[in-house]
Amino acid sequence: MPSTVTSHHRDIETGRHARTRITVTTTADATAVTVTGDLDLATSPRLRDRLDDELKLRPRALIIDLDAVGFCSSGGLSVLLEAVTNAHARGIPCAIIATQRAIIRPVKLLQLDRVLPLHSDRAEAETWLALVARLR
Repeated sequence: MPSTVTSHHRDIETGRHARTRITVTTTADATAVTVTGDLDLATSPRLRDRLDDELKLRPRALIIDLDAVGFCSSGGLSVLLEAVTNAHARGIPCAIIATQRAIIRPVKLLQLDRVLPLHSDRAEAETWLALVARLR
């Protein structure tokens, strides 16, 4: 059964309440951490903690699904870099699903796509992770 953490925070510019949800789904093949909403100063620490907790459990592979993220701050990018680095150090293959401009644009502008394994959907990420597992 997936575990979900939801937080509410107020968008300073619009005054509206933004909602960010982090859901973890574990299968025999991989753990998927799915983020819905904004990845910003208020939510990045929660994502860092969640990813650290999941990596401590040493899953066979880690998928970070950001396909429903509408905004990603520099802190969010930092969390992604840390997670991929920590996964690599532990020998855990890691893939990131992202098709939204909020993720793709800053990653490409900063040339982080050289170190962040971005994929367009779950099937592509799982195929890549299976290939990485065979190369070990």
